[in-house]
Amino acid sequence: MVDRTEELEQTEGEETFEFPPPERRITTQPYDLSIQTLVEQWDNELLGVPEIQREYVWDNGRASRLIESLILNIPIPPLYFAETKDVRFEVIDGHQRVKSIARYLKNEYALSGLHVLAEYRGNRFHQLPEREQRFLRTRSLRVVVITHDSHPSMKFEVFERLNTGGISLNAQELRNSLYRGELNNTLKELVRNDSFRACIGTKTPRHRMVDEELVLRFLALWDELSDYRPPLKRFLNEYMTTWRNPSESWLAERREVFCQTMARIDGVLGNKAFRLIDEHGQPLRDERGRTLPRGVNRALFDAQSLGFAWLEGNVGEENRRRTVSSISRELAMETVQDAVQRATGDRHRILLRLNAMVVALREAGLNVNVPGWMDL
Repeated sequence: MVDRTEELEQTEGEETFEFPPPERRITTQPYDLSIQTLVEQWDNELLGVPEIQREYVWDNGRASRLIESLILNIPIPPLYFAETKDVRFEVIDGHQRVKSIARYLKNEYALSGLHVLAEYRGNRFHQLPEREQRFLRTRSLRVVVITHDSHPSMKFEVFERLNTGGISLNAQELRNSLYRGELNNTLKELVRNDSFRACIGTKTPRHRMVDEELVLRFLALWDELSDYRPPLKRFLNEYMTTWRNPSESWLAERREVFCQTMARIDGVLGNKAFRLIDEHGQPLRDERGRTLPRGVNRALFDAQSLGFAWLEGNVGEENRRRTVSSISRELAMETVQDAVQRATGDRHRILLRLNAMVVALREAGLNVNVPGWMDL
């Protein structure tokens, strides 16, 4: 089966992510932490890993060589922690090392594959000579803490730059780590909405949080499109920061709008939604006759979801076919195709494709209650 996740991984164009002076605030605090204290903080859950951090993947041989390096007093790279609002710490770089150390001090594996200390092969922590046990407990590790008062934009930037191991996290996976709260939980809830899943075409949310980012895009643009300025990545970051833990009534209103909108789209377009296809489900072609990508298009998702959210009432069966045809005609226009494929985070292009969707719905005989500031 072909992995279709990449259909949602198209870029928004090369957006310039500038940092005005007020947003450049970052405070770090380096200090030395004994292994004994590190393990105690790990066991007491004062220290943890962000939810999206990759799973523990080191085998016992690799973990053993780390322990050997520590016993030999060989320097190891610093660990990077992020301080949370409630004065806990999250490992943002060094998860594999921290867990390997904690596992060994709890006698969960025996040393293997050692290159220098061959005499300790097969030893669990409690089997080491007492001198080595004491040395390991008191050995200091350099830790760099990104403090809570650092600006959120810079925290995101640091997390991206340290995110070098394994498969790099994408923007939404980073948000899931940095902006955990009730809004983030709601994104994970809404991606399981039946109508949304029918439009996307998979029974369960796809990996890498691509569907969660779609829901976030809808909520952020529905709420704050009038104030939108690129880059889109920052806009979404700031939205999650501002509304990280809103009231239940705030969340309930947005759940209702999202679910109602997806039900409308599913009822009209079904699995033709968010795709550059004609009314028969066939891929559109550009002005050169080249077949356009058939997969879900994030920029088109923005336009269709907001357009259907602004409808007054539902689309009756008598209007369904006419609505599909009208949308297909708009999608066939070169300017619309350009607006959903290039530099899609640009404000002008966002408004252009939204205007095209509103025109399509109105030509189908539907009432669209466009926000007054748009002046369409």
